[in-house]
Amino acid sequence: MQRLFIREKTEEKFVSAIEKQKIGVAGMSRGAGATFIATSLAKILSYRDDRKVTFLEVCDLTGNKSSLTYDSIGIDKRFKTREFVRFYNEIKSGGSIRGKTNPDDRINWGLITPEDVKAGAGLITPEDVKAGAGLTPIEMIRLINNISGDLIICDISECRNAEDYLLDMDYVIFVIDPVPSAMIKGYPFMREVKRIEYRGKKVIWVINKYNSGINKRDMQSFLKLKEYYRIPLMDAGHFYSAEYNCKIPFEVATIQDGVRETMEKIIKELVLC
Repeated sequence: MQRLFIREKTEEKFVSAIEKQKIGVAGMSRGAGATFIATSLAKILSYRDDRKVTFLEVCDLTGNKSSLTYDSIGIDKRFKTREFVRFYNEIKSGGSIRGKTNPDDRINWGLITPEDVKAGAGLITPEDVKAGAGLTPIEMIRLINNISGDLIICDISECRNAEDYLLDMDYVIFVIDPVPSAMIKGYPFMREVKRIEYRGKKVIWVINKYNSGINKRDMQSFLKLKEYYRIPLMDAGHFYSAEYNCKIPFEVATIQDGVRETMEKIIKELVLC
């Protein structure tokens, strides 16, 4: 079929909206420091005027959470005169979260609340227990993809389906505690993350709590990482001080001095549009 196409002389315009980018931060083991790295990343990025930053806890076992960011940074104090949106409850009840935010210190906080933990532990209704506690994978993906923000920093910890959520991220930051017992226990998870990287996902490897007691040869022989960033082991007292003052650890000057340079290098690896 012979057809003739003649283009009218018009000025072509293409309006591009800022795309939401999701950065997943996961720990090789419980206590590796994923939340510390994730909150530090969110805090640094919040200083940029061009992007709206959201910190989102991703956990489908809310009743088993060992500790809550909600408690550590004193959300009850920060929102004493304001309503705090319970995103988990909104999603679980089938509500809409579009346009809803918990802004504080230039960050939108999507956190598990003490009430969510009670529900996840089966202390609300028998139906919650039968449902398996927390959000289903579909509900969790709905939360991740619908929460407000341009940069979504996802603290992915203590999940049944962590690998699936990491696949939905634009970038993955994997945090490792180099103590042998933690590496041995977390190795199966690390193996899955390496498979995700092999498939083309950008993975940034971070060894947290780096210190002089590490046998570097043994550590490298076990982890087999080509490149990784080091975050030094810091005095636990600084982290205690942060919690007693309802601060993000990065807000403590001594901690910030120890991690800022490395965190800035990590951010340079993230192609943030």
